[in-house]
Amino acid sequence: MRRFAAALCLLIAAPASADTLIDNVTGLTLDETGNVETFSALLIGDDGRIADVYARKDKRPKKVDYRLDGKGRVLIPGLIDSHANVMELGLARLKAEAGFKGTPKGDPRPEDRDLAFDRAQDVLLASGITTVADIGTTIEDWQSYRRAGDRDALRIRLVVYADGTANMALIGGPGPTPWLYDGRLRQIGLALRLDGPIETRKAWLKSAYADAPETANPAALSETSLRNRMSRAAIDGFQVALVASGDAASAAALDAIDELDETYDGTRRWRIEGANVLAPDAIARFAALGAIASMQPARLGIESAIAPAMLGAPRLASVQRWRSLSDAGALLAFGSGSDAEMPGLFAAMALAMTRRSSPEHPFDGWQPQERLPRETALAAFTTNAAYALFAEKRVGRIAKGLQADFLFVDRDPLLARPDELGKTRVLETWIGGVRVYSAREAARSSAPSAPDAGR
Repeated sequence: MRRFAAALCLLIAAPASADTLIDNVTGLTLDETGNVETFSALLIGDDGRIADVYARKDKRPKKVDYRLDGKGRVLIPGLIDSHANVMELGLARLKAEAGFKGTPKGDPRPEDRDLAFDRAQDVLLASGITTVADIGTTIEDWQSYRRAGDRDALRIRLVVYADGTANMALIGGPGPTPWLYDGRLRQIGLALRLDGPIETRKAWLKSAYADAPETANPAALSETSLRNRMSRAAIDGFQVALVASGDAASAAALDAIDELDETYDGTRRWRIEGANVLAPDAIARFAALGAIASMQPARLGIESAIAPAMLGAPRLASVQRWRSLSDAGALLAFGSGSDAEMPGLFAAMALAMTRRSSPEHPFDGWQPQERLPRETALAAFTTNAAYALFAEKRVGRIAKGLQADFLFVDRDPLLARPDELGKTRVLETWIGGVRVYSAREAARSSAPSAPDAGR
């Protein structure tokens, strides 16, 4: 009942998508080239898109259906999570609430998945995430997302990468789906796993490969199988996301991209998820091939704690090479990497600027030359992330013609000190010109609030 009441309050308080002027804001966004633009008002059309953006001196329209005083609050584009597992995040929350029932085999029932997805949306919206890339989507996940859309309960924008070619074909059929449910859901690609995060490979790495370059995960796809699956996806127009954290896996992914890029015309926007450990020549290859480095800076704390023992001192310099990739011309798209937990994206942004996550990790802060300028860190969660999803004409910026997806936050992310940036609170989240999350209403109804910003 509390959740229903909160949702009702939001619907009543927020105007429908009809000529809405939001005035008196401290607005900032990045433009298409990464430069900072400021504004003080925006007009939202009845289609949920931005009809116009105004500087302080610009004249406002005299007649609008709704007018909202922003009271000087900071308004920024909605954040884009480039790498998440939405259903695992929701199921973890549901299990924590003891709301997960499951089948006799322990598998989630359809009703469990629907509740889990609802919980995941709560967390994502409270975190300021308006669009999320779901990496490794199954047909069961997809059906849950469709059921949410059918009952008008799909609140975020969700772009999915199917878990393997079987799920790809079941979900998309002959090719990527169109944008469904008023631009809230699309299946665009295929996710293939070459390896996983460093800590999941700890046992076999330590026993066999501690002092040598990582070999591919023993369970990984063979070279031929990898190329065949990538080719099948590319023929039908699917984007390919290769999960490859280690240096050998990243090298294998780049080799496959290099070979297939000669076969398929046009920009494929190949994605490599993770890229946490890179061989010396990999950075230049990312840029040369136009491969997108979809990385999760929040993982630096974990990796800094275990990498010295796992990788050996000579290879520590190869971990999370953000600045080197960016300076070489590669595109960075950042994500949470969320499954059971949801790290705060503003904390991840601050970590990208400082290379420090928390004092208990003694190797935090190594490779200070890999720190990012704050505009680059913001781009990795907005404009770059939108490009990585083939969605730069829809989301990622505050600009005329794009979706009115934005946040009110309690501080300017381009001015706040790094230690303060990580504490940023999301006050409101708007998608398509409609307010879908309010911290004030969430507090009143005891609905889930934003995750601990310090994670």
